[in-house]
Amino acid sequence: MYDVIIVPTDGSEAAEDAVDHGVCQAAAHDARLVFLAVVEMSGTAETDARDGGALNDQRGNRRDEVESLVAQAKAADVDADGVVETGVPSRVILEQATTRDADLVVMATSARSGVGRFLYGSVTEQVIRDGDTPVLAIQC
Repeated sequence: MYDVIIVPTDGSEAAEDAVDHGVCQAAAHDARLVFLAVVEMSGTAETDARDGGALNDQRGNRRDEVESLVAQAKAADVDADGVVETGVPSRVILEQATTRDADLVVMATSARSGVGRFLYGSVTEQVIRDGDTPVLAIQC
């Protein structure tokens, strides 16, 4: 049923729950799993990240994170890959889903809250609303 599953991660506890579900879905369907970390380039994050060193640090942290998740998936005998991109998270997730011809995106529903959620909406909501790929939204 699924050949390619994308699991976006931001390092949050909620994302860890989505990772667990993604690994289970990939194992059940013998699917390839793609962990996607996005170095955010929207709002104040863009201003902070203009310093090349800060951006490189963020990319390095995200790279370490996805490499750890790939190792975790491979330990569960799941074919996995990790990707780190820079941009607006919802846009990058949608682009990766299209580019990789993903069958499913597995994401958590609670990472951004308060004013940030009011101003930008949740990334999960934007991916569900704007994308064509089915989304398994994990309530955390």
